[in-house]
Amino acid sequence: MESYEYEPPGHLSDRSKALWAEVVPRRVDHPETLALLRVALEALDLADKCRATIQKEGLTTKTVGSGNVHRHPLLATEREYRAQFFAGWKALNLNWVPPNFPPALTQ
Repeated sequence: MESYEYEPPGHLSDRSKALWAEVVPRRVDHPETLALLRVALEALDLADKCRATIQKEGLTTKTVGSGNVHRHPLLATEREYRAQFFAGWKALNLNWVPPNFPPALTQ
């Protein structure tokens, strides 16, 4: 089995680069796996960008014309990107452990 030790793509966030560095040596044995990991981490970064905007702007928005209140449009976009990330993570046969999760519960 060939081992891949590629540097993470430069456009990934620091968090995704750290995940890349953790996963590639342990799980990547084919170029297809590397591509799937890249796409999953790109989706994670986009979901995080959506979340940052939602936190800044709030969960709701008002239409300019009528003033009606609606859910922030990025809520659905964030959900889709997170689903893409988890689908890729699952396809790679990886488990997701959130940062700062109590170690006793992850073993």
